Amino acid sequence: MKPLGWALSLSALVTMTACATPTGDEQASGETRVLIKLVQPSTDTAAITRAVEQAARVPARYVASTSPQWHAFALRCGAPDDCDAALERLRAERATFQAAQRDERRRIVTP
Repeated sequence: MKPLGWALSLSALVTMTACATPTGDEQASGETRVLIKLVQPSTDTAAITRAVEQAARVPARYVASTSPQWHAFALRCGAPDDCDAALERLRAERATFQAAQRDERRRIVTP
């Protein structure tokens, strides 16, 4: 491989790795991103956030929705065990949430 081609390949690899890695702010913030599927579709973000906070018993930040049924949140729970417990509490609230799972989608981080 020519030196320029090798350098470009290495540069692309480093860039892709950086895009798939959480930033230090995300790691230090103690937030865990989750996806919630509502039993009753809704676009009232304030009401959905209140329901998530009440069920999870931790502060939550609304991130986005992909439909009136699926919504993404950042749970501010600190320790990993606390986040696991909050996620289990969301899963147990079957009257409101049809599904609750970690958001493990890759994010593109821009410098």
